Amino acid sequence: MSKIIVTTGGTGGHIYPALAVAKELIARGNEVIFVGSSSRMENTLVPKENIPFIGLDVHPGKSIKNIISMISLVFKCLKIIDQENPQDIIGFGNYISFPMLLAGILKRKNIYLQEQNASLGMTNKLFYRFAKKTFLAFNSTYEDIPIKYQDKFKVTGNPLREEIYHINKAEERTKLKVSPNEKILVITGGSLGAKSINDAVKKYWDVLENKKDLRIYWATGTKNYDDILKKLEIKNINNVVKPYFDNLINIMAAADLVICRAGALTLSEIIQLETPSVLIPYNSIKVGQYENALILKEHQGALIYNDNETHEAIEVALDLLENDSALNRMAHNIKTLKTSNATKAIIDTMEIWRNN
Repeated sequence: MSKIIVTTGGTGGHIYPALAVAKELIARGNEVIFVGSSSRMENTLVPKENIPFIGLDVHPGKSIKNIISMISLVFKCLKIIDQENPQDIIGFGNYISFPMLLAGILKRKNIYLQEQNASLGMTNKLFYRFAKKTFLAFNSTYEDIPIKYQDKFKVTGNPLREEIYHINKAEERTKLKVSPNEKILVITGGSLGAKSINDAVKKYWDVLENKKDLRIYWATGTKNYDDILKKLEIKNINNVVKPYFDNLINIMAAADLVICRAGALTLSEIIQLETPSVLIPYNSIKVGQYENALILKEHQGALIYNDNETHEAIEVALDLLENDSALNRMAHNIKTLKTSNATKAIIDTMEIWRNN
């Protein structure tokens, strides 16, 4: 049995892939310790999975105070490594992983990295030269990596929840009691919601509701749900509007089309489920959603619109739902992006390194 430190935090896009790998490592008889932020969502998510958690008081930014705090956290992580003596440390990006990864390098531990997005994040950019292996979600990331370091990388896809690999579209449609001629449209802006998407859906709600043989699952996000529900009249009893769907991957599996942001994890789920999509990337350059979305567009599995074009995106989605051949073609094209089970591929690679 080996002891491994998993480190990341901040957002679900970083945490859920890390949890998938952590749970598989434990299932294979290893001991895992998760190091993250004491004030971000991993502080509650990780203990719920009965995984030992160490929280760091880590903050973003380049102020003198935060830089001094980060240096002190590196020393704290050095002590954690001395106490726990892990064989490996695997980081899943975000500034939260920085102090533990740097401490691991200083202690000459085996370092592994995983990048969820098409473009390398800052922490992974800093440390990939020191890593045994960096696991990539997409082939396109190689374009940003110097040739002399490319053998340090491996494309595995993003680690996803194990159940997604066993989902069947026909079975999910049967569970939802979808008739053969009925189409399903899923609309989601993530857990907090996306105002531009929600505003466009509100504007077109009557048109959407009057569309024959169309069922809508709209996740508004928690932030605006109450206000939206007050102003919304739902006439079609098959249409479902919620802040968030706990079984969203099952609904997306049954869907004919998804309108959503272009977060790395969402796109990896769409690829695994082979579901066509209309993507409206979050417009911050730092997040890198446009680069993620471009991968699906270039493989003709998705269409891209910006925040100023959300109304057009709704109109195009309605037209697409009338075009079975286009939807089938998009679903077929997505298959070329699918990888094997990323979680298992990552751990198998780590074990190969360990046994050499």
